[in-house]
Amino acid sequence: MILDAWITIPVLIFSAIVGGLVRRLSGFGGALIMSPLLMWVFPIPSLIPIVMSSEIFGGILLSRQWKLHADDRLRLWKMLACSAIFLPAGILIGNYASVSLIKMFTSMVVLLFALYLLSKPHLKIAINSLFDGLAGALSGLLLGSCGIGGPPAALYLNATHQEFMRTRALLSQFVSGISLFAIVGASLMGAGLDWVYYLPLAIPAYSLGIYIGGRLLFHNPVPDSSIKRLCLMLLACNAIFNLCLLLISKLL
Repeated sequence: MILDAWITIPVLIFSAIVGGLVRRLSGFGGALIMSPLLMWVFPIPSLIPIVMSSEIFGGILLSRQWKLHADDRLRLWKMLACSAIFLPAGILIGNYASVSLIKMFTSMVVLLFALYLLSKPHLKIAINSLFDGLAGALSGLLLGSCGIGGPPAALYLNATHQEFMRTRALLSQFVSGISLFAIVGASLMGAGLDWVYYLPLAIPAYSLGIYIGGRLLFHNPVPDSSIKRLCLMLLACNAIFNLCLLLISKLL
C-alpha cells in the first residue's frame, strides 16, 4: 500500500532530484539513489517503472551531450539483449521475496558497489563479448528483483581500460535501454498503470537534478576522478542511511 501523499511526495521529489544530479555527473546512479529511498513508500512493482521512466527521460536529455563511441554500439545491443532475457526472472524473484529482505539486499549491493570502486581497485580486464553478456544478464536480474540494474555493468566497465568519458556514455545509454525493458516487464507482471500518476512529479524533479549537476560542472570544472568519487560517496551514504533505517525499524 502506498503511504499518504504527505510522506510519499516529498520522498519522491527528493530522491528524484538527487538521482538526476548523480546521473548527470557520472552517467549512472540515478536508480541507485532513488530505489532504496522509494522502497519505503512504494511497493516494488510500482517503484520500478517510476524510477525507470525518470532514467529514460534523463538518458534522452544526456544523449545530446554524450555520444556513444562507434565501437560500443554493437556491445550496447549485446548487453541490452542479455539483460532483457534475464529481467523476467528478476521480477519473479522480487515478487516472492520479502520486502525487508529486498530493502536490505538492495542497500548492501549499493554500499558494497560504492566502497569497492572508492577503494580504487587495480583489477583490469579485457573487453570481450562474454563479459559484455554476463554484465548485461546480471544487470537484468538485479533490475527486476530490486529496481537497480547499473552496478554489474558499471563494475565491469570501470574495470576495463576504457576512458571514463567513453564509459559514461555507454553506461548512460545502457541504463536508458534497460529502463524501458523494466517498465514493460513490471507493468505486465503486476505493476498495473497506477504509477503513471506520479510521473508528473518524478520527471520534473529528476530533470531539475540533471540541470543542477550541469550547472555545477559548468561553474566548477573538476577532474573526472573527483566527479566519480563524489558520486560514489553519495551512493555509499545513501545506502548506509537506508540500512540504519532498517535496523531502527527492526528494533522498534
